[in-house]
Amino acid sequence: MPAPLHRQAARALEAVPINVGFARAVVEGTVAGELWADRQDHPRAFHAVHPYGMSLVWGESVDEAADHVLARLRSRTAGEWLQVDPRSGVDWATALDAVPLTEHDEHADPGRVVAHTRVNFAFDRAAFTAARLGLTAPTGWHERPATAAEFTLPGAVVPSGFWPDAPAFLEHGGGWVVTSRETVGAIAFTSYRTADEVEIGIETAAAWRRRGLAAAAAAAMIEDLLARGLTPVWSCREDNVASLRLAIALGFRPTLRVPYLRIPPRA
Repeated sequence: MPAPLHRQAARALEAVPINVGFARAVVEGTVAGELWADRQDHPRAFHAVHPYGMSLVWGESVDEAADHVLARLRSRTAGEWLQVDPRSGVDWATALDAVPLTEHDEHADPGRVVAHTRVNFAFDRAAFTAARLGLTAPTGWHERPATAAEFTLPGAVVPSGFWPDAPAFLEHGGGWVVTSRETVGAIAFTSYRTADEVEIGIETAAAWRRRGLAAAAAAAMIEDLLARGLTPVWSCREDNVASLRLAIALGFRPTLRVPYLRIPPRA
């Protein structure tokens, strides 16, 4: 997409009233995602897809371009997690024939679009400070800054899903890990970064869950971010109960719930 359209997309993105860090990373070229506009001159709608699979549709006149956006979404073969500018008046779940999560049978109908909810949070520094002493690593574990070696950690939410390589990961914020000898039990890391905000990704190794390691890693990272004058950001699916509870324990407060549509891959 030509540079002028990137600038228009960036300006339009500033007005979207939800957490858009992943879309900003695509628009600004921090990651090699996809950016589409409904037309080259005076675009009404944009669609950004992050390499991790999250996507956003937005624009000042996105509803006028709804048919073009829907054609774009229906023509794609890759799956994605879609959010739409909440200022839109279109019922996108109905337009995409989405089934509510509570009514979806994944085994009987895996090809359906599924309507989830994504929660945005605001960080409460006083709540974090009050909770901080109880968010330390258990005996035998300790927190330390992440290194290039942690870029290749396995898991569903890990740095390699959000950054092209270890240098980019460390340059844009890095993270913190909780370790015991040579074992990395959990990592909290920068998934998206703006000038003064850092969205936190979190992953705990399957063998070490329910031990408080994720909370310790995230708390250490948040403390470091605050010392550097940065604001921590958290978002998650409402049905991701573990992430939701951890966010609240760390001092984040739910502020907004928006539709989050899981579009499956198509043959």
